[in-house]
Amino acid sequence: MNKTNSITSTNAVGNVVDSFRDLGFEGLLTYFTNLEPIHYITFTINLLILIFGRQIINHLTVQTVGAAPPQLRLLRILNAVLFLTYFFAVAFQFQLGSNISHTGLLVLLTYLIWQLTHSIILKKYGRKREVEGTSIYVESYTSSNLKLIALLILGVISGLVFLNLWKLEWLLQTTSFLGALAVLIFTTKDYWLKDFISGIIVISNGNIERGDVIRIPDENILAIVLETRTMLTLLRDVIRNHNITVPNSLLLNKQVEILTTESRKGIYDYVEFNIGYETDSEKARAYLLDVWKRACKITATINPEREGNIMLVENGDHAVTWRVLYNLRFEHEIATARNAVRLAAFELQDEHGVKLPTPLTHAFPGGPAVVSKPPAS
Repeated sequence: MNKTNSITSTNAVGNVVDSFRDLGFEGLLTYFTNLEPIHYITFTINLLILIFGRQIINHLTVQTVGAAPPQLRLLRILNAVLFLTYFFAVAFQFQLGSNISHTGLLVLLTYLIWQLTHSIILKKYGRKREVEGTSIYVESYTSSNLKLIALLILGVISGLVFLNLWKLEWLLQTTSFLGALAVLIFTTKDYWLKDFISGIIVISNGNIERGDVIRIPDENILAIVLETRTMLTLLRDVIRNHNITVPNSLLLNKQVEILTTESRKGIYDYVEFNIGYETDSEKARAYLLDVWKRACKITATINPEREGNIMLVENGDHAVTWRVLYNLRFEHEIATARNAVRLAAFELQDEHGVKLPTPLTHAFPGGPAVVSKPPAS
């Protein structure tokens, strides 16, 4: 069996050598002279990539550890395949179709564009680390998502060009599988396209990242960002402590407050109280300042080193709205801090002689408005 294979291989090599001998120098020159311009372009680009492949990969890819990156090896393989295609075309004296050169050029350009895109995404959204004294980039969740999206878009574009080169457009007709798939995607785009594009924008902007605390006032959402996917974002509600999902389009169309800032500065939050007009401003300020001090003792989340700020927000119909502004050490404990402030306000109201309950106005059909006062303490 091995002997038979050896004889077959020897005969194949002999046929190739005989083909070159029969052609001669003039035959080879005539063959290459009659090639179409696209073959020259593809051959020249492939030759340049073969010569300067390492330099091209070094410029198109991020820093990695190791002698020869896998990207360079794959590029060498593509070079070898294209050169072998031209080699056998000459050896067996068949005319190269322009589709072959176009396809080879498409593969090379697609690969180089992908390497450039991957490098840009990894440098901007990946994590930089020191390994053996060398700075390298590693994938992050955001970079992985963007890489997948970029690969999908590039694959679709290259696939359509390939089908056009080989006159395979019939595969896109509605009677074919690809055509039916295209129709399905088009008819369902209203359900997913808006959120898909929004996901790309949210991920690429990098404004909302995993671990951020965000507030969406219109939806009454105060939550921690757990994960941003291509279609939706997973959140953890800090008040109810359960997971919720929101479509990515909501993050673009609604006002979103990002509460995460530099850790050494912390973030500011507030709680508002309605205090009756019978309490003067000095007494109200003293009371609320003591509320802040008591809250600092209840929880370590509130930063006692940054004094709370007491401010008058609004003079209402039956009460004055006061705001206690305080600094948080940990934005993830925002609900704990609010609860501590409200608890302190409840515990200190009798000590300061402050009444937190305020009158309510009841409107009756055909009658005057009636004000009901809170019960005396």
